[in-house]
Amino acid sequence: MKAGEMMFLYIAEKASVGRALANVLPGERKKEDNHIRCGGDIVAWAAGHLLELCQPEDYDAAYKKWGLETLLYVPRTWKLREKDRTKALFAGLRKLIKGLSPSDVVVHAGDADREGQLLIDEILEYCGWKGKTLRLRINDVNPDAIRKALAGMKDNSEYWGEYKAGQARLYADWLVGLAMTRYVTVSLRETGYKAGAMSVGRVQTPTLGLVVFRDGEIENFSPSPYYELTALLSLEGNRKIKGRWIAQCVYSGSFDSQGRIVNKEFARALSEKLDGAAGTITSVTKKLHNSSPPLLYSLSKLQMAASGKHDITDTLVHAQKLYESGYITYPRTGCEYVPEGHFKEAPKIMDAIRSSCPALSDMLDGVDLSRKSAAWNDAKITEHHAIIPTARIPHDSALSPAERKIYELVCVRYALQFLPDYEYEETTVKFVVCSETFRAMGRTVVNLGWQGWDKGDEKEKYAKDGNGKENRESGKEIRDDDEILEAGDTQDVRETQVLPSVKERETGTARAVLTDKKTSPPSRHTYHSLLAAMNNIHQYVQDPKIRAKLKEIQGIGTEATQENILSTLFSRGYLQKKKKQIVSTDLGKLLIRMLLDGKGSMLVHPDMTVLWEKRMSEIAGDNASLDDFITEIAGMVKEIISDKLKIPADIPGLERKKTLEAESEVPCPLNCGRKARRYAGKYGPFWKCDCSPDATFKDVDGTPVVRESRIEASCPVKGCKGVAVSFVSKKDNRPFWHCSKCGNFFDDADEKPELRDTRREKGK
Repeated sequence: MKAGEMMFLYIAEKASVGRALANVLPGERKKEDNHIRCGGDIVAWAAGHLLELCQPEDYDAAYKKWGLETLLYVPRTWKLREKDRTKALFAGLRKLIKGLSPSDVVVHAGDADREGQLLIDEILEYCGWKGKTLRLRINDVNPDAIRKALAGMKDNSEYWGEYKAGQARLYADWLVGLAMTRYVTVSLRETGYKAGAMSVGRVQTPTLGLVVFRDGEIENFSPSPYYELTALLSLEGNRKIKGRWIAQCVYSGSFDSQGRIVNKEFARALSEKLDGAAGTITSVTKKLHNSSPPLLYSLSKLQMAASGKHDITDTLVHAQKLYESGYITYPRTGCEYVPEGHFKEAPKIMDAIRSSCPALSDMLDGVDLSRKSAAWNDAKITEHHAIIPTARIPHDSALSPAERKIYELVCVRYALQFLPDYEYEETTVKFVVCSETFRAMGRTVVNLGWQGWDKGDEKEKYAKDGNGKENRESGKEIRDDDEILEAGDTQDVRETQVLPSVKERETGTARAVLTDKKTSPPSRHTYHSLLAAMNNIHQYVQDPKIRAKLKEIQGIGTEATQENILSTLFSRGYLQKKKKQIVSTDLGKLLIRMLLDGKGSMLVHPDMTVLWEKRMSEIAGDNASLDDFITEIAGMVKEIISDKLKIPADIPGLERKKTLEAESEVPCPLNCGRKARRYAGKYGPFWKCDCSPDATFKDVDGTPVVRESRIEASCPVKGCKGVAVSFVSKKDNRPFWHCSKCGNFFDDADEKPELRDTRREKGK
């Protein structure tokens, strides 16, 4: 590069993205240590976060020891430090940044989200870069997509709010996580339990709560009887219709809150009245419905599909590899739509799917590339669009078995967008017996459409949410207002049967059937349902305002962190897997129980996420102060830890430390204002005080005396780097020395340790 020419330093978040970027930049490429020269420019990269927040003890050594007095530390100025595992990579990157001239330009090429913005910005700030910085946001590592992103670069200052919001999340999580982890852990230890670190976090703790609460519902569940009343109407020509009873008025005391019949005498009397009576068909209605293909995958929907069909619980790891290899678009997305401009790329992408997924050839023969589903919608695009395949073709040997399964899921979901709607005719028949109304429903498929080529888990007639309720995920909602369940009508309106051809005013004879049933507990959580619950967390909140806000921000945790959150809960011993079920351990239940019993209950519920997201959005929009937000979080933590944690008397799985019984108490010799306690030790009595939990006092005639500081010196043994400590023999009051490192004892010579053989030789 000629003197005076401007140089561009591109910094990507990962090496794979850096290499893809270097491949489209002009100039001769030359691979050097952790970067690539492209003519006069350089492409370098990080490896995720290269920096981390300093620990409390890095600010104040007193915080190295965990105690009730060192629970919360709020830095006045937040400091970062280099991560040990990536110090060499960071040193190379810092050298490149420090070598830039004021006229050079840095291109921030971190991932196109809040965390990616933070990751590179914190490196630039740490290295003191003050020059011009542009922002390159890449969603697809294929050459054409990168060139398009390069043409649309903006000044990095436009994303300053995202950086501050990222810092807000980082600092707040640090404050809450460290302080609350110390609070719970130290409280347990102070009570006498042998406890490891009890991890607490803003997202992981309410997620654990979801499982603990569900397990509690199941363990405390008591089945209740209820009764289901149906009538089988027999018509001329051996035609039969089974209908479910719909109460036309409220019979006091006969139904529960779910509309189920609970009064057996009432049900039996009604059944006896109806049995054998005449029935008349009062209405026959037919409606044509259509269901469009399910939308494209967001990361959470892909994770649920992969876990449900293939029991894959590390979907993001494999999806990230597929993205970095150029086979799918950016995976860390919560969006299920793609820009309308992407529609023109469909032929190339479908050709790639045909070449890479021969098992899908029959389905692909039915696609119509002129068909444009609802998934193409500019108005629905957020930071990233949905996960879709690219035009790059992976060969069989290029993908691991898990990567192949996930890649095919993405390809199938994309191909479904070009298949016809699923169409069916729904028939509803109502008939009356002794003035009581019954309803029967039937469905006839007109066109299987996309469901005809569905592979099972993509068939989304119903999608279970975290509560085990059935919700329509995609396509048009088919329940009309007049189909809302009435008292006594427990039938799912989509429960269908094969209905014979019938007409209004036809009559027949009814046979009443009364079925005894019992309520059942909710299902245990699975990986699939727990992810669904995290993304539908609003369903667990009572406050309508908070519930609406949680629904708006789509749950707790980000698409990219939810898998890690669940992994952390397993590694901490809070959750365990039994076949496909996820259950809470005694330790997990203990943590939730302790927090619920005090001010820490706010950490168990997801409401706090609403506050955080609202404030971070305001910070990103320059409508709120980062410092004010951190002050609020610190105040909240102080309020929680001011409340003494309530520890159960007996904790399953945790042992109490053996405790000594104090013989007597006297004022502490350090004049701390507390009482020192006398204990019977193995080598005689000694004293302890809470002001110095790691220190003991000598017992002199029944009184605590501060021990004299021992003299230390370097060990005289050659090659030993230990420290010799002076002692006085209780037998003859003669001084001697001992080194705990090498285990040797030494004589005292002018208050210094001396090898005993050396002393003897001097006396010869």
